[in-house]
Amino acid sequence: MLSLLAATTEFAASKPWEYMFDSDVVGLIDPATGEMRLAAVLGHAGEVFGVAFYRRPSGLRWLLKILNDPDAGVDPEDFSVLDASKVELVRKSELRKEELSLLNALNFKAAGRGPVWPQFQSVQPGWLPWFIDQTEAQQLLSDLPRLTAFTSLFREHPDLFENRPRGEIPFLPNPMPNRPLRVEDLEWRPLIAIPETFDGFQATNQQLAQLRALKRDKRAVYEYGHRLLLGSSVIEQGRPCRSRVGLLVDHHDGLVLGFDLSLAPLPFAESAGMGLIEALMAGGSLPGTLLVDDHRLEPILGPLCAALDLRLKLSDELANLAEAHASLENHMQTRPR
Repeated sequence: MLSLLAATTEFAASKPWEYMFDSDVVGLIDPATGEMRLAAVLGHAGEVFGVAFYRRPSGLRWLLKILNDPDAGVDPEDFSVLDASKVELVRKSELRKEELSLLNALNFKAAGRGPVWPQFQSVQPGWLPWFIDQTEAQQLLSDLPRLTAFTSLFREHPDLFENRPRGEIPFLPNPMPNRPLRVEDLEWRPLIAIPETFDGFQATNQQLAQLRALKRDKRAVYEYGHRLLLGSSVIEQGRPCRSRVGLLVDHHDGLVLGFDLSLAPLPFAESAGMGLIEALMAGGSLPGTLLVDDHRLEPILGPLCAALDLRLKLSDELANLAEAHASLENHMQTRPR
């Protein structure tokens, strides 16, 4: 841990956020596993200071989506797929008691005032930020010195990214040279975000039999969504994770017919399919048409809807569903704790 703190202190001392944007991304290859990670310095906007190392397919896709389409904005659903390890420089009062206790035990003293205390975080799909584990600590210890070498090079060559196509990223040599990094050491690679694909949800014969036994109204139109429920979290496996809610709403009068809560770390296709089954069972009837406003739900729910003879249709906007979700989310955020 002392080595990681030393590497963090050296990185922070260079204050790379003063001359780098979070879009000045650099690629690193894990020398032990060959895994690709993308590093983005945080802090040019003067709010959050540090660095995020995006990892694994979900985290890389999240970052590349933003780099290749910066005007797209961030959807709340993006919080469910973010995968990264982070180092932030925060105020001492922002540290958790466990973090402060560890730093005190190591006799660590931050230099200066304000946001100068290191906070290490693990961000995984569906989970709220948490403490890093030993593997993540080793990865940060490997990545931080290499990133610091790149920030020193960037300071000398601030035009490094000029005239480069969007999505082209410089990768650091592996292994790093035993000398200061040079521009010619970088390997530029074009990267794009590959869309995520989803398999269709397959209901069991028992589930299908129960659903087919429900009364059916061919004229009825229901809206269904399966979304993150911001403001709602539960403790799972000793750490906080986000929740999802499957909502079934009548398209004509906005009446909530059924809902299902699930853990956000669960595979999206599985929880979305089970959410629809539970919501339909709670509602007690099958419609003729099911509307969804999330393109991911079409391939996931297609087999189930076909088996139930439901017309599945993608809609640009479902006002009743959005209102019901917002009302539930507001209730969760304002309820007494």
